[in-house]
Order: sequence, then C-alpha cells, then structure tokens
Amino acid sequence: MGTTSAFLAEVMETTENMGAKLNPFFETFRKALDEGKDISPEDYDKTKAEFENGVELYENNLRKLQGLEAPIAIIGVHKKLVGAYRRFCEGCAHMNSSIDYAGRWVDAEQFDVSEKEQGNAMDDIARLVKKIMR
Repeated sequence: MGTTSAFLAEVMETTENMGAKLNPFFETFRKALDEGKDISPEDYDKTKAEFENGVELYENNLRKLQGLEAPIAIIGVHKKLVGAYRRFCEGCAHMNSSIDYAGRWVDAEQFDVSEKEQGNAMDDIARLVKKIMR
C-alpha cells in the first residue's frame, strides 16, 4: 500500500501544481466571459500552449493511474478513481476545445460546461484519494 500511496501522492501533486500553473490563464478567460470583454491575441497564444501542456500532463497521469496495480483491498475504489480522473481529463480537453485559438473566440456555453465537468470530477477524485489513503 505504501507504494500506492506514494504514487497517488505524486499524481495528485503534479495535478495540483499544473492546476495552479493553469489557473491564471483560466481566470483571464473566465473574467473576460463574465464581463463581456475581449481577450488579447497574446492571451490566446499563451493559453493555447499552457492548456495543451496541461491536457498532456493530465492524460499522462491518467495512463499512470490506469497502469497501477492496486492492492485487492482498494481495487474498486481505484477503478472509480481512474474513472473520475478520466472525466477530469475529458473536462480539461473539453475546455481547451471550447476555445478557438485561431479564430480568437470562445464558446462560452461549452467553456462553462467544461468548468463544471472538471469541478465535479475533481470533487470525486479528492473524495476517492482520501478513501484510498485511509
């Protein structure tokens, strides 16, 4: 179980660190959408690169979680965790695809939906990780 705990801690730490790194880019778009303001071409360009890096890291973490051989005692919870992390990845990819970087516009409805997808999945992930770490 110790190896599993260390592994989960690493996945969660890299997820949290990337989330903290991406948050300012997300906030730029969230604020612009909420206030009906334009987003600068520079912000589109910077966000594209960062969001793509984030999606890639999250997908790598998902593959790691899928490959983890969980102890029998937590196999069911592990499967639920993999599913929640997959939904989180999909929500992140969905947010990235809600932004047309070349055309410089955002599908606000899809951006909002993807934000909820990520939040719900992250709530499930946190709950399941706590369960595993007990």
